[in-house]
Formats: sequence, C-alpha cells, structure tokens
Amino acid sequence: MRTQRSLLNRYPALATTMIALLLGAAVPDGLAESEVGVPDRPVRLILPYPPGGSTDAVARHIAQQLSTDWKQPVIVDNRPGASGMIGTEVAVHAPSDGYTALFAITQNIQNPLLYPKASYDFGRDFVPVARILTVASGLAVSADLPVSSLKQLVELIRSQPGQHSYGSTGIGSTAHIYGALFDKTAVLDAVHSPYRGAGPMLADLLGRRITFTVMDVGSLMPHVKAGKLRILAVTGTRRLAALDSVPTFAEAGMKGFEALAWMGIALPASTPEAMRKTWGAALEKYLNSGDFASTLASIGLTPSYLGPQEFAAQIVQDTAVWRTIITTANVRAE
Repeated sequence: MRTQRSLLNRYPALATTMIALLLGAAVPDGLAESEVGVPDRPVRLILPYPPGGSTDAVARHIAQQLSTDWKQPVIVDNRPGASGMIGTEVAVHAPSDGYTALFAITQNIQNPLLYPKASYDFGRDFVPVARILTVASGLAVSADLPVSSLKQLVELIRSQPGQHSYGSTGIGSTAHIYGALFDKTAVLDAVHSPYRGAGPMLADLLGRRITFTVMDVGSLMPHVKAGKLRILAVTGTRRLAALDSVPTFAEAGMKGFEALAWMGIALPASTPEAMRKTWGAALEKYLNSGDFASTLASIGLTPSYLGPQEFAAQIVQDTAVWRTIITTANVRAE
C-alpha cells in the first residue's frame, strides 16, 4: 500500500489516469458513451410498419438527419405485423441503452384498447421523447367516382346496398377506426377490407375495387396531386393549408372526427436519462427547423413538436379520446 501511494505521489499524471479509469469502470454500459452527448455506434429506429407511406418517409427523413448530426448510422428497422404490435414488442425487449428507439404512432396507444391481451402497455414500457407531428386523416375516393362531397358519397352507397366497401391499412389501424366510425355515423353498412399496409390498399382504391378509405393525408397526397384521388373531408378542427378547399368532417355535418393522429419517438422506459437527453436535444433542434417544416408541408403533414413532458400528457389525454371513439365505432380487433 505504501508503495502504491508513493508512486501516485511521485507521478501525478499516473494518479489522474488511474482515477479516470476507475470512474469509467463504475459507469454502467451505455451511459458512459452518452455523457459526450453523441452516440458512438450505430443506432436503430424501429418502425413497426412496412416500407412505403408517409410514416416510413418521415422516419427515414429523420434518421438521415440524425445520422448526419451524430456521424453514426441511424438505421430504420421495419418490423411490420399484428397491427404494429410485433415491432413494438421488439422495441420493448431491446437493450435499454439508448441505441434503440421506437418510431411511435397513435396506433401504439390504440392497440391496448383494441387488444385486451396485448403484451405491452405504452405508458408503462416506454418513455416519450418527442412528438414529431400531427396527422390529419382524409376520406378519399377515386377521382373517377361520380361524387364530390360526403353527402353525395353517402347517397351513392345507400342507393347501392351491399356493393361498397372501405379499405384500411389493417385491423385496428386508425384507418379502420375512422372508416368504421364514418360507416356507422352515416348508416352505410359498407364492408371493411383490411390490407397489409398502405400500398396494396391504395392500389385497390385507385382501381375502384374498394369505394373509400379514411387514412393519413400524407399517404394520399401524391395521388391527389396526380389527379387520381379526391379527398372529400379531413379530420381535425381546422382545414389543412395544403387542402384549403376541403372541409373538415364537422363542416360537412359529421361530428366525432376531431382527433388527430400523431407520430413521435419513444425509448424503452429504463433508458438512462443521459441518452434520453441526447435524443431529446437532437430532435428538438431539427423538428423545430424550417427545413423540416418545408419537408412536411410538401406531403400534406403538419409539424407539431412537443417535448417529453408535454408529449406524455398528450398520450394520457389521447388514450381517453380514442377509447371513446373506438367504443362509438364499435370496432373489435379480436
């Protein structure tokens, strides 16, 4: 012991190095790297949905920006299936070191309301980092369908009982919930046709193999701009800047369609605080930038950043709202 003290007293630099090594060894795995504020190895962003559509586009856009900022690959890992529950469960069981995040959407809080046996609880298993944007849904029909308003669509479907259906991106999706709510509110008795993702569903909508859908505007906009789809109404309490001639459902005479969907980033609940801050700081900077707003506007989406605490409060509020909507629409997923 005397020999060790003598060496440390005679060589201060050696003492400093040894103390630093001891302190570093005492820091749990995943936390030491995060103290510098930038990840030092590849990061995975789990997206519980297939490639294609606005959700995938936004996730990849953000991943690219984070890769540039952090100088590390941020990989979008598409894990579709079971209405988003497969990918969400992958994120739940991922290491809580801050190197795996979940690209979350409203369906993450809807699923436990629809599937009582769901193996995750979003509020318990994840910590919200940032709400990225809000998403209005639009009721869309083929541009070839001879209707230009909700009233005309309702009249057409009622005049041809048993001949019409509405598409969704899967059982229990927001498109399913809002489609069912419209069907019940308008007393249409249309058939629900669930698909595995936006791509095949939109293909059938364009080909008039289904009559309508109520899905996120971002996925509809390319086809609207091409003159192949027509949006008759949008959810929310105000019109969209990119579709200022399209009324809200309330303006068209239907209440109950005010809730907007959202996209956000969440981390496993036990992620170290330092890595939560690393994600939070990077997202806050970019999501409030003019470049991000311009990118979203081009696909009909609205930037709507919320920080961790505000996003957590929004999730609690929205859980109650969607419980009411699901009950009213009488949607059953099991």
